[in-house]
Amino acid sequence: MRLTSDQLSQFEKDGYLFVPGLFRADEIAALKQHMAVVLDQDGPEILRERGSDAVRSAIAPHLRDELYRRLSLHPRLVEPARQILGGEIYLHQFKINAKEAQDGEIWHWHQDYRTWFEDDGMPGPEVINAAIFLDEVTEFNGPMMFIPGSHVDGRIDSDQGFERVPGYGRLSADAVGSPYTKETINRMIWEKGIVAPKGLAGATIFFHGCTLHGSGPNMSPWGRAMVFSSLNKVENYIRQPTRPDYLALQDFTPLVATADDCLTKP
Repeated sequence: MRLTSDQLSQFEKDGYLFVPGLFRADEIAALKQHMAVVLDQDGPEILRERGSDAVRSAIAPHLRDELYRRLSLHPRLVEPARQILGGEIYLHQFKINAKEAQDGEIWHWHQDYRTWFEDDGMPGPEVINAAIFLDEVTEFNGPMMFIPGSHVDGRIDSDQGFERVPGYGRLSADAVGSPYTKETINRMIWEKGIVAPKGLAGATIFFHGCTLHGSGPNMSPWGRAMVFSSLNKVENYIRQPTRPDYLALQDFTPLVATADDCLTKP
């Protein structure tokens, strides 16, 4: 799959691109079946909500599950990332975020690149995310929200009260009530707005490492799981990782894409 010139222009302007139907229903069904096994595991790679035993994230499932390994190399993720970043890429982080029904907690406004710069020694923001919907995402089950164009200003580089949460890196200062950060984010929202892409399972959002994003709690009876693939330009490899290598992967070999039908054929 290759992005069109219009899609590339939209990504450059908005810092995100929503692609409905990137993965088929049979592919999603297979991933969901394997997800149930992955989330039932235990260990440091499984992060739970602070207020319940519900799974918040399953980190690096591709190291423990063959189907997720194939997904991490899927051409519908690898090729667009190469186009956007203009070169060879490697996998910096791979995870399932499972915002479980009634128990999925808030993700405060944040930039992923901030953590990757400060905790992993990633030199520049030549990195993108791909978020694949494993469930239908609606206004009720905690959709991701983005501030379009917020990537243009680059990394928020002052401390501004950001909270460090073990296993998560830094979350936005909204969590600890920093007025300055709330004012900064509110100003950006007033200037640029908020979008919350919604759609059927199989849709995918590509977004820049500096695009501010977050999500509200899931108070609905419908779960909302997504796979996040963080794809970094090879020359932008991390220099000083301080976190376990399942959180900040350290194989900088350029990705070689699998066959397009790798999720449904042996």
